[in-house]
Amino acid sequence: MKKIKFSKSSKIRAALDIGSSKIVCAVGKKDQEGGFFLLGYESRITKSIKKGIVVDPVKVGEEINYVINEVSKKTQTEISNVVINANVTNSKSNFLKGKLNLDGEKIDEFHIKSAINNSNLYKSDKDFESLHELITDFDVDDQKKIIDPKGLFANQLSANIYQVQIRKNYLKSLEDILLKLNLNIEEIVASPFASSLSTLIDDEKELGTICIDLGFGVTSVCLIESNKLIFTDSVPVGANNITYDLASGLSTSIESAERLKTLYGSVFSNPSDEHELIDISTIGNTDKQFNQTNISTVNSYIKPRVEETLELVRQKLKEYNLNPKQYRRVVLTGGGALLEGIGEYAKIIFDSQARVAYPIFKGLDEGIKKPQFSTVIGLLLYSEDFGAIKDFSSQKSQKNQEKGIFSKFSSWLDNYI
Repeated sequence: MKKIKFSKSSKIRAALDIGSSKIVCAVGKKDQEGGFFLLGYESRITKSIKKGIVVDPVKVGEEINYVINEVSKKTQTEISNVVINANVTNSKSNFLKGKLNLDGEKIDEFHIKSAINNSNLYKSDKDFESLHELITDFDVDDQKKIIDPKGLFANQLSANIYQVQIRKNYLKSLEDILLKLNLNIEEIVASPFASSLSTLIDDEKELGTICIDLGFGVTSVCLIESNKLIFTDSVPVGANNITYDLASGLSTSIESAERLKTLYGSVFSNPSDEHELIDISTIGNTDKQFNQTNISTVNSYIKPRVEETLELVRQKLKEYNLNPKQYRRVVLTGGGALLEGIGEYAKIIFDSQARVAYPIFKGLDEGIKKPQFSTVIGLLLYSEDFGAIKDFSSQKSQKNQEKGIFSKFSSWLDNYI
């Protein structure tokens, strides 16, 4: 069968999730109703990425090449463009405001563009590159949270803008790896933002929801409100820290600790757990003898690490004056969300509703309909959904960048107005 070669304008799209524990490629096709359904996917475990940072680019390149080739065979497509995720470790969040005095004039498109130009949105940074940037809302005189100010009369207009930046060298490293594989980057999306696109329902996106992606090496968070990305960041603690705590505390192998966590682990214990005994192998044991422990002991290592992780996320939000109590919904996804009891514990930490979320997408089989695949599914959805979120950074073309600042935000804002 002849392979289908697709471009940026094609109805077929490929997503590549470069994570700390696995690399996943998924291919989706746009249907007649305007949605996407999954054609196929391939996943491979990686040990060449630590805390979201590539530590062995050659090995990562080989692993990416493997999943690309495998999913290409499965879907009979020739992949040349990919939507990829970006780790937000060491990212910078900027909450910008651009003001314009109007003296009672009627607000039009030019005024809005001028207000944006008066912000620091396009201030150059030698170390960081803008990943996402969007207008959250406007202030018109003393009125806050105005969605579209055109046609209103005002003495002062303020545009409130959220921008997240990531390190240029991190991006260059990813681009170099993919370039060697003859892959073009179609879009780059913050990992937790992608996860939110595949897991949040419409009401959650509108009313305001904290989406926490409990990854293997990193826990990342994003805040979605009024169908917009309001904030994103991460903390350097992941599900693997629980595994290492168990391995160290019980003197067992990492493989055995992961098995204990998966089969018996929970954030909560009950009285019967004291009497449920488990055989565990010890490190360096060559005579096939086992030690015994109970489930309550296993959980005693898990709960403190989960509490620390969720508290770090909560403090991260407060650090940017984003009061978690203002947002009454928490959605947990990522592989760490599979831990028993974590949803209930998140309710306690955040004093809000909480649920564990699975990706929502047509054509998902049981192999990929899991929290750990939320990011790659969200990447497939991003190019279709980012307009609704009013995230316009991907609309800036190289041509616009060459024309200067005014042309850049003119093109960007044309999608808003």
